[in-house]
Amino acid sequence: MKQALNIIPDKWKRNGIVTIGGILLGAGLADCLFAMNQLDLNQTARGLTIFSAGLTILVIMDNSKTQKNTEKIQKETQFRLEKVEEKLNTIHQSQQMTEEQLHEIKELLKKLNS
Repeated sequence: MKQALNIIPDKWKRNGIVTIGGILLGAGLADCLFAMNQLDLNQTARGLTIFSAGLTILVIMDNSKTQKNTEKIQKETQFRLEKVEEKLNTIHQSQQMTEEQLHEIKELLKKLNS
């Protein structure tokens, strides 16, 4: 499965983007607070837009991290399931061999009793 949303591979780049998102979040909130003092609707709208942009960036980065962790868990689970499948196949083969041996023993007993 191809890794989705692995847009930013380097940790420092991700941290930079998260920092930008946080700055936008704070700037938008500050703009809204200043607008409340001046009762300026345009400044409030601008502040909410900036706040929304910062929040969007943070949500996307969090979703990317969560998805990456989920894919890692999914790969580990798939690996474990493959190991379980191998063990079950081995058990099945062993059971078939045991049944064949039991059948041979029964045949030999029949021949001896005849």
